[in-house]
Amino acid sequence: MYENQNQSNHRGHIAAIIMALIIGILGTLWNLNNQKLRDSETVVPSPAIGSGLTVHFIDVGQGDSILLTCGKQTMLVDAGSETAGDDVVDYLRAQGVTKIDYLVSTHPHRDHCGGLAEVVQNYPVKVAYSPVTESENEYFSAFSAAASKAKLDITVPAADDTFSIGDATVTVLGPRGDYESLDNVNNMSLVLRVEYGATAFLLTGDMEYDEEKSLLDAGCDLDCTVLKAGHHGSEDSTGFQLLYAAGPETCIISCGVNNDYGHPHEKLLSRLEDAGVQAYRTDESGTVVCVSDGSTVTTVCERPAEG
Repeated sequence: MYENQNQSNHRGHIAAIIMALIIGILGTLWNLNNQKLRDSETVVPSPAIGSGLTVHFIDVGQGDSILLTCGKQTMLVDAGSETAGDDVVDYLRAQGVTKIDYLVSTHPHRDHCGGLAEVVQNYPVKVAYSPVTESENEYFSAFSAAASKAKLDITVPAADDTFSIGDATVTVLGPRGDYESLDNVNNMSLVLRVEYGATAFLLTGDMEYDEEKSLLDAGCDLDCTVLKAGHHGSEDSTGFQLLYAAGPETCIISCGVNNDYGHPHEKLLSRLEDAGVQAYRTDESGTVVCVSDGSTVTTVCERPAEG
């Protein structure tokens, strides 16, 4: 019996050593993967695409482009300016994207719709959404022409419309105001809330205070884990009332290095700090990738921000 006990202790000791080795190897692999994320120009999220909801806030300079993947489905929201079109296509290829289920043009401004023509020319698209079907904006016209050539209709969704990408539910929250004037193009942005399990992402395009008030007055569900700052972090977007209603843990600001607009504005950064919201900026961190497992969201940056 004493000998059997020694053998049992010996086996337990070996098992403990093996477990420690496995943990050490996994830790090494994790560190190596994180180092690759820091060193690579192309962010490879962890866990891999197809596991949960992955949201890529692609660094396109002064503009917006957001790739969402869940299960086997994808959605691309904007594609930066026309000079960023190739970069967005290259990024999609690097992520293994072979088709786009939903392509969204939040509004007809160059820094959002300029690269969409390039995307349509390189990828099959099932559904295209926009707040308008035509515009005097030459870059939106180029997108529209590319869509027509690909026999892709551009659809204007209504507020409260819903659709799914994988197990995530996308709700169109706005626009709810009447923004026919060219002076209000920012506020005509399609605003999307993407819900996955107990987490949610609020994608705001260039929405400013007027449309924020419209959504608040309409009683929209703005609650989110991650908020994409409106209009690249301008002074007149992402107000206190929106932040209070949304209650985000994280805010992503998509803007260019040393841009001519002073984005993000100091007042916006101050509001985020006062609300206890962690901010990530593409001008500092490059592409930012958020991965949701349905309970929590993990954020990975292409490069560490200075300071």
